[in-house]
Amino acid sequence: MRQEIRFAGTGGQGLVSASIVLAEALGVVKDYHVVQTQFYDGHITGGKSSGDVVFGDEKIGFPWVRQPDLLMVMAQDAVRYAPLMRPGTKVVADDIMVTDISGFPAGVSIYWAPLTKLADEVGFRKSANIVALGVLSRLTGLLSLEEISTAVASQAPGKPELNRRAVAAGFAYALAEPI
Repeated sequence: MRQEIRFAGTGGQGLVSASIVLAEALGVVKDYHVVQTQFYDGHITGGKSSGDVVFGDEKIGFPWVRQPDLLMVMAQDAVRYAPLMRPGTKVVADDIMVTDISGFPAGVSIYWAPLTKLADEVGFRKSANIVALGVLSRLTGLLSLEEISTAVASQAPGKPELNRRAVAAGFAYALAEPI
């Protein structure tokens, strides 16, 4: 079994951090073999950014995401990955930051999620990445709330109470049926 997950958006959204937290949870808590990689325009906040996690029950021979099984789209620019998606894969799109999903092929399950809105309700917009971890955990069933919360606390210790509320808000959100 091998699965690929990509968090994609723009610099400053914490996508690399989210992928590091997810890799920690899957590798340490769940004991999968895991590789985390990232891409970002380091010169510009707001440039292209992505954090990738490849995991499985066997050693990872090729560490790069080629065709994500799940794509977390946190900004409109991230829709550029639409051609990589194949029927049966999942996309979670932030319903404020993403407006046009027409580029995704047929058979891809697209879920709209209020990631930014939930982060605003928690009290810190930049916690949308942590909200996304909660949504992803519930959607996939890969991690319980306790497991993802433990990884968030370990890898993002700066604002523990805020992060706890953010991951819980994401996990509690019930996604509507995909389009």
